[in-house]
Amino acid sequence: MNPAVQANRAIQIAQAYPFRPWVRSTCRKALLWGLGVVALLGGITWVLRQPGSVPAARAFGVLMLYGSLFWVTLAKVWWTAGKSAVTIDKDALAYQPLHTFRPKRIRLDRVLSMAPRPGTQALRLVHLDKRDTEREFFLNLGVIEGRNEFLDALGGALEEHGLAPTPGQRNSWRRNDWLAW
Repeated sequence: MNPAVQANRAIQIAQAYPFRPWVRSTCRKALLWGLGVVALLGGITWVLRQPGSVPAARAFGVLMLYGSLFWVTLAKVWWTAGKSAVTIDKDALAYQPLHTFRPKRIRLDRVLSMAPRPGTQALRLVHLDKRDTEREFFLNLGVIEGRNEFLDALGGALEEHGLAPTPGQRNSWRRNDWLAW
């Protein structure tokens, strides 16, 4: 297939890239370890209590409340890690933070530049927010399954929206009329 046709077709269809498997398995391990630690601390509190002691009962209740909150939070992160980490469609890049319920979007026509952050696994995007203020956004590429394919697809989408590859820098694009800070 002609590369130009293939790039155009890729933008027409939304492409989703999941979280890497270790993200979800790490949450699952933390859930189990956290549940075990809270149960152990609760058991120690229960054994060391004095009969009829109100403070010990209150401490046990507070420990169970915080333990439950911790467990529910980790369960939410585990559930979110089962969704797509990033999605590219013809108009936007959508990324899913693990602590939120909905993905956040950056419109591709508002992106000024994109390049890997040296020495890290982060991708630096400079874009205009709703008030036309330049904002930096760092996307952790270490949690994205298929990150090289993701960077290729995102680069193709950015080129469709007027960004040009930066000479001599791999996976870097910028608007020709944008003056870096």
